[in-house]
Amino acid sequence: MASRGRATGFTLIELLLSVAIMAMVIGVATYGFSLFTRHWDGRSWGFDSAIGAWQRLDLVTASLSDSIPWLVRGNKGELGYYFLGRDEGLTFVTDSPVFESHAAAVVRVFRERQPNGRWQLVYEEASLSRQRLRQADQRLPFEKRMVVLTDLPNLSFEYFGWSSVEDRDVQPPSWWAEYDGMQRYQSPLRVAMNIDGQRSFFEFPDRADSALQAVKAD
Repeated sequence: MASRGRATGFTLIELLLSVAIMAMVIGVATYGFSLFTRHWDGRSWGFDSAIGAWQRLDLVTASLSDSIPWLVRGNKGELGYYFLGRDEGLTFVTDSPVFESHAAAVVRVFRERQPNGRWQLVYEEASLSRQRLRQADQRLPFEKRMVVLTDLPNLSFEYFGWSSVEDRDVQPPSWWAEYDGMQRYQSPLRVAMNIDGQRSFFEFPDRADSALQAVKAD
């Protein structure tokens, strides 16, 4: 008589061991996925932050490139160009403001110290849509503000241009630590932003001829 075959299957111990191994695999996979997610979120945040800084800096560059030779009166009635550049920043009139693009605006781009001792680059804007800029010392409401770059070790500005309109044809332009449009009757040709020894350049349109014609007409 043929013998009956042995029944096959899993014992309770084998089943419990399989469940335990599967649980360990799922746990390790879940932990690894969690680490990957955190790592990717950090990289994604850094990428988004860099893109945001680049976009803000691009807006500031457009404001610099579209500056306007805005003529104003000084304290004694003298005519001059509304531009003031110093080591800590610059003030000028632009036709491409960041916040209210439908009208010209006075813009300040300057450094500001952070609590950690480092610097941040700040953009402030006062629209001329509701007021007329006539005086060099006129008070303006800078209601719009944007922090462009942060955590900068060093930040300063320089200005490339002529010492005056009259010297334009007799000597080459040079770099200056300060540039006052009320005295020079023009804006600089270029602004340099120095960050920890590295210089970034922003071109200004050459408006010297139009400013000189206005001064002579006055």
